[in-house]
Amino acid sequence: LCKIVGVYQIGYHNRVSGKRSMEQVAVMQNIFYNKKISRIFDLKGSLRGRFAAQIQRSKDDHHLDVPSRGSEGTSSQRKYGNVYGFDTEGESDTSERGEGRTSGTLLDGDFLEFTFGRPMPMNDRAKAVFHMSILNDTLFLSIINVLDYSILVGIDEERMELVVGIIDFMRQYDILKQMERVGKSLPMVVGSEAPTIIQPPLYKARFTNAMERYFMT
Repeated sequence: LCKIVGVYQIGYHNRVSGKRSMEQVAVMQNIFYNKKISRIFDLKGSLRGRFAAQIQRSKDDHHLDVPSRGSEGTSSQRKYGNVYGFDTEGESDTSERGEGRTSGTLLDGDFLEFTFGRPMPMNDRAKAVFHMSILNDTLFLSIINVLDYSILVGIDEERMELVVGIIDFMRQYDILKQMERVGKSLPMVVGSEAPTIIQPPLYKARFTNAMERYFMT
């Protein structure tokens, strides 16, 4: 789990309209500090709507004539054969995080395209640490009724490391989530993919099963 270093409440006052608003902001550690991250993936264990291009197209529908950020780095994508180590260390950073990185944060579908549908190789020690960390952290999150978390994965090709951390673990499965799940389940048809909003134990099972498919654990 990525460390939360602070939680703040920020208030805004528009002097023209007189409107006031309040937001809660959580500041988390940046696990990519001092790393040469070339690609970043945000993985939830679901493929439904989990392509970065789909989200970009949705944004472009509202911002026409804006050039796509997805044009960089596609020619450098290549079939990998390297076995990666594993690192979970990191602090906050703004200077070196983007150096040498391809465009944007990619999602589950993009990850499977990058790995050609095969598990990402890891060395023996990395496999053991990764597998145990996923099991322990998702069990804890399930017990406290949390879902919608994802794992942030950065690839440091220079050091041959995967830098990972679970993020977005502050949402509990309350009545609003239950209503959202019912609403998203209504249009589902037989044979289609499961809804993205599911109960915490099922979310945990889907997440851990996906990590076993995504990474050679």
